[in-house]
Amino acid sequence: GYENVTVGDMVSPNQSFWEILDHQIQALDTAKFAAIVGIGPNFAYGNTEKTLLMSLGISEFSICLKKGNGAPGYLTWGPTDEPQYKDWYYAKARALGEHHWATRMHNVSFMSMSSAHLEHVPCMGTGCGVIIDSGTSLIAAPGLALMQLSKQIEPIMEDCSNIHQLPTLRFNIDGTELTLPPQAYVMRVTGAVLEADSIWDILFFKPRIRRIDMCMPAFMQLDMMSQFG
Repeated sequence: GYENVTVGDMVSPNQSFWEILDHQIQALDTAKFAAIVGIGPNFAYGNTEKTLLMSLGISEFSICLKKGNGAPGYLTWGPTDEPQYKDWYYAKARALGEHHWATRMHNVSFMSMSSAHLEHVPCMGTGCGVIIDSGTSLIAAPGLALMQLSKQIEPIMEDCSNIHQLPTLRFNIDGTELTLPPQAYVMRVTGAVLEADSIWDILFFKPRIRRIDMCMPAFMQLDMMSQFG
């Protein structure tokens, strides 16, 4: 379909969009959002209609997620700093993907490269492809890479007691060395879960409620291959 879309003072008349009439995505049934806005660098895959960013003439945007539970986040469309400031303080990476913010990555390790065993370091040598995705909360990596990293780090305690002892994750994005502290690759999950021995306990009896407050790695397995590795 087509609709006039406004974002603040910006207007995209007759913007194309896809409406979901039927789905099997459980998360959408309870989601607090009503639309998914792609902010890729080009036309969507197999589509000739302009994306919203293309229609608005936006070629640069920034994302800021503040620390703390429930803290606000900001998505700023358009430049915010002068070019000279960016040259001094911004890290740059070439966008190699046609439909994603894809670039090259090398030497992913919890150890310094001088002490790391090469067979335990993902993306050594020719490197691998990586997608910088603002809409993904977890760090996705192939199963082999996750296994290699697991050999470099001690187990993360569920009670979060050893976060301060965990090492920094180091990697190279298109020539720039970057790091993630443990607080960035370990997630703390809080809430409550129902415990029942059978469906009858849930339907006719009061199920047990167990409170959870635990830490776990913020990684997920995603096995995909690209022309960049």
